[in-house]
Amino acid sequence: MTAPAAPPAPIPAAAVILLRDGPGGLEALMQRRREQASAFAGVLAFPGGKIAAIDSDPGFAAAADLGPPHPFEPARQLAALRELFEECAILLARDAGGAAGYAARESLLEHRERLDRDPALWPALLAERGLRLAADALVPWARWVTPVFAPRRFDSTLFVAATPPGQAPIGGREADDYLWARPADLLAASDRGELDIVFVTRMNLMRLAQYSSASEALAAGRRGPHPTIQPRKIETPEGEMLVIPDEAPYPVRTLSFVHSSVMVEKARLARAAKKA
Repeated sequence: MTAPAAPPAPIPAAAVILLRDGPGGLEALMQRRREQASAFAGVLAFPGGKIAAIDSDPGFAAAADLGPPHPFEPARQLAALRELFEECAILLARDAGGAAGYAARESLLEHRERLDRDPALWPALLAERGLRLAADALVPWARWVTPVFAPRRFDSTLFVAATPPGQAPIGGREADDYLWARPADLLAASDRGELDIVFVTRMNLMRLAQYSSASEALAAGRRGPHPTIQPRKIETPEGEMLVIPDEAPYPVRTLSFVHSSVMVEKARLARAAKKA
């Protein structure tokens, strides 16, 4: 008898949940990933991506004001900032005088495509412009590992951060559609079938929906806890469910399996086939 294949190893990744205070309360920046995106095509997600070799380079770490190494190591902090800029052109950085925001971004914006193709250019381009990445502006939020049954798995660190002044998202290779919205509104739109949101994103929007302001959510992230969360599939009288550990700081710990990335992708492809 052939032994069952081992599940694919999770790919290290990092993402940033950018927050701001809107007219109706806390808002998060979301991006709709292009249909040609390498993962989660067509779904609404937080800006982020895979950790690259450069993220563990001491030279890159020396070009940043790093946050504490625990709970999330410097490579994950750097990957989160790098991917944030590559995916939506928002830069958390400071110049030599400590100024942040629009001017710092403009000095790197013309090199965005080069950085996307070759992340190893980051340390040199930052040094040439006298910039330091503001990794200490990232607040630890959660670490999620994709369930073993998924065909593609990630070990993804999530940070929250206040939106830097004077910067708006600009489309890139992975995404070109962005929106600021209250978490509760995004969840309602998904329930109406207007948006595709996978389990990990849904759970984090549900957690964010508890807070009335960006400062309140950032304070919650600083308090923690920050456990590693790997959902499991369980059978219940109500059907298949996804469940997360009891120690995870989320308002809900069980959701229907229809919200898994596997089922969301099936539903998305079925709708696309009907339109074809």
